[in-house]
Amino acid sequence: MIPTGSFERGAVGANPVASAPSPCAMCFHRRSCLPAVLAEDGASLSLQGLVGAPMRVPKGARLLRSGQAANRVYVLHNGAFKSLVGLADGRQRIVGFHEAGDWLGLEGMSGAYRADLVALEPSQVCEIDLRRLETLATRVPALQRHLCRAMAQALVHAQGQQFALGSMHVRERLVRFLLELSRRYAERGLSPDEFTLRMSREDIGEYLGFRLETVSRVFTELHRAGIIALARRRVRLLDRAALLGILDGAARSELERAHSGVVARVTAGALQAARHAAQGKARLPDVVPA
Repeated sequence: MIPTGSFERGAVGANPVASAPSPCAMCFHRRSCLPAVLAEDGASLSLQGLVGAPMRVPKGARLLRSGQAANRVYVLHNGAFKSLVGLADGRQRIVGFHEAGDWLGLEGMSGAYRADLVALEPSQVCEIDLRRLETLATRVPALQRHLCRAMAQALVHAQGQQFALGSMHVRERLVRFLLELSRRYAERGLSPDEFTLRMSREDIGEYLGFRLETVSRVFTELHRAGIIALARRRVRLLDRAALLGILDGAARSELERAHSGVVARVTAGALQAARHAAQGKARLPDVVPA
């Protein structure tokens, strides 16, 4: 493992001073990350000193290791990671993928990390002191709710994945995987219908419990049927109804509800931002992803 301290940290300025802008100020994810959460309770100034400048993590490097004592958590600024857990025979298995905007290592609030986190590509993470975060959460109800929601979502996702591995056919698993990615991108205000797969097909197969050849075959079947368009790692969902139709009733209803909920939250957030802007409150700059 490359020690955390050896990762390269992005500089806010040549000579940072107390008045230097927060690294969150121009981040694309600030609308759904700590700045927005703390603003709910008027605690925006609490960010000062809590979140460090983005830290660069090379492709293939381990950010966290299972069993390691936890003293910090991270928010993924850009890039992608995979989570791995050890098996009894010494092998490791992929149990999750993480995209920009995700929390990393939040299970460390139990005292230790439960999985290895490996960068799928050159990435940047924002480091947060875990103890300071826990202390702040006791004083800021909105932050406490945000952390509880993030942990609950991780639990729901893990339960859904366990169900998929135990009861779904390979085609259903891959379709569910694509629709889950679509929902996660929609939550971040990105396109839910066209996105890049940050992970390899081999990684997807390991995560879903089948071989690389099977992943390629099912992708090809969906492409030839005109349900998705595929260009290397770029995927476009052409027929969402057909994708949902591949799933059984329970899984289909779950994903439809999740997608509708995301659309409703994004719409409500946009309306709230518009009202704040109209009232001259807390304008957020228009930025693009780093």
